[in-house]
Amino acid sequence: MRNELETEKHLITLQTESEEKFLAKLRSGKYSIENPLVVENPYLINPLAAVICFNTDEETTAEITVKGKAVEGDLTHTFAAAKEHVLPIYGLYDNYENTVVLTLGNGQTSQVKIKVEELDVNRALYCRTTPEYFGKDLMLISTTTPLIDSAKTAGFDYAGDLRWVITNKQSWDIKKLENGRLMVTSYRTVQKPYYTAGLMEMDFCGKIYKEYRLPGGFHHDAIELENGHILSASDNDFDESVEDYVVEIDQKTGKVLKSWDLLKILSREKGNAGDWNHHDWFHNNAVWYDKATNSITMSGRHKDAIINFNYDTGKLNWILGDPEGWGEEWQKYFFKNVTKGEFDWQYEQHAARILPNGDVFVFDNGTYRAKNEANRVPPEENFSRGVIYRIDPDKMEIEQVWQYGKERGAEFYSPYISNVDYYDKGHYMIHSGGIATYRGKHTDGLGAMLLNKYKDEHIHLTLESITVEVQDDEVKYELKVQGGNYYRARKISPYDEKTNLVLGKGEFLGGFGVTPEFMKIKFKDAEVGLPEKHNLNLVLEEDRLALRATFREGSEVILELKGQNESKFYSISTVVHDVTAACVSFEVQNDNDFQFYVNREGLSGDYDIYLNIDNKRYDTQLSANF
Repeated sequence: MRNELETEKHLITLQTESEEKFLAKLRSGKYSIENPLVVENPYLINPLAAVICFNTDEETTAEITVKGKAVEGDLTHTFAAAKEHVLPIYGLYDNYENTVVLTLGNGQTSQVKIKVEELDVNRALYCRTTPEYFGKDLMLISTTTPLIDSAKTAGFDYAGDLRWVITNKQSWDIKKLENGRLMVTSYRTVQKPYYTAGLMEMDFCGKIYKEYRLPGGFHHDAIELENGHILSASDNDFDESVEDYVVEIDQKTGKVLKSWDLLKILSREKGNAGDWNHHDWFHNNAVWYDKATNSITMSGRHKDAIINFNYDTGKLNWILGDPEGWGEEWQKYFFKNVTKGEFDWQYEQHAARILPNGDVFVFDNGTYRAKNEANRVPPEENFSRGVIYRIDPDKMEIEQVWQYGKERGAEFYSPYISNVDYYDKGHYMIHSGGIATYRGKHTDGLGAMLLNKYKDEHIHLTLESITVEVQDDEVKYELKVQGGNYYRARKISPYDEKTNLVLGKGEFLGGFGVTPEFMKIKFKDAEVGLPEKHNLNLVLEEDRLALRATFREGSEVILELKGQNESKFYSISTVVHDVTAACVSFEVQNDNDFQFYVNREGLSGDYDIYLNIDNKRYDTQLSANF
């Protein structure tokens, strides 16, 4: 008797069911401003959000004020006129009875109390700023370790109070789109250690409006272009290489419109950084488009290099970094330092971008601060910083014109992750997100990997982040959070003129494509069932079949889907690639734990599932309906 796999619902579907449930309740009852329907955590992943629902006889605007613990913490927004009011409420406190004031256009008011239980989320050790400077924004920081219960992607107000949190696996960057929503990563992976299914468009409640599914998945960074398209870091062929591919996505359809492959632009073997490896040879962690020069800028951690190439042709324009180890043929792409004062090259940098005046702004992690092992700087003597370089591509000259962080030494040292942001001339944010100490000493180890290395000694491991804003060389803001490393920080206003909760189911855009099939082969049937050591786990998602299992490295593993009229075979790679930089830890896995996905595109009907391992065919006794 075969067991049929049940379909695991996507978060979009679960959110739709939740929304339909509270809308049905609203529309079947008599809810007014004096007696509204209050739904806490309406979209399941943000317990510091709610919706307040009620009806009015006439169309009217509705103003909400989420009361802060002090008046400076109040968040106020006015929604457009309507008869049915479904108002998103952001910025609640946990372990607190919150007050929300409702005011209609005719002046009628009411108060709603929302008590939120205490959450297990890391808190700010301190936040040094003023409400006059910071205003009503939140500082969002995305965790590198979403598997740790307390390390969640979270947002803090001017006082350092927790006002926003996402409880599912959320990391990588967070950016605000032109439509007012957030661009975040999908919570689903396509390949270990952290390559996700694509990007999502989400509001502050946590509601997902779109998931952009990419054939090569997503990692690290994406930006919205002026034409509305999305430029995203992705992958091409996981078996060949990773983190050396960029795609442009149509935001309306999710279709990949254009792509750039760095294997065709740059040398794989030259100028290697301290953490270089053949598979993850570039390790791109930033994408940026500069309209003035029609060029794309990328940040290669494993080359200690920021590169820039033409959008149309892919022709390399320049390389910014220490030229040691690149060989004579590549020297023409490097800048000559003409700085009269202090100058340092950046090493294993993150979040490179071009400023409006053409300067290059980047977070210089400073990892090892050398191209060769003999000259490495020990972590307790090292530093990280935000740095601005002024470049002249015609003369191929470079100057260092500003930096913040070197003066703080090891206290501000992050050997991985982190970012900078530009607000205006002289007004910057520098986020050192990967600070780690073991037994009180700073380390070059990466927090997301140290958790596995010292899994029995977490008491001796400290992970934290420091986020600083500097205006005209004066520190105006500093936030310190302990209990995890935080990939990036982004200051965002929860309410703005584009805030609008749109009802209805989110969209699935783009796609993974039809999974390539392996040649049809007959294997000898095993006389026993599949050994338990393989830890087989099969889940039928709405758009793919997900397989996770344990295999010996180098084993020949073929997944067989046996239909009524034909069988389909898929080869599962059991190559273990060297991982020298796990920026995010989405899931706990050993080297011999593998994952594989068969996309539902091109599949229809019932299939029995077999697993062929080293020429033995095991019947899983499972079936799936596509």
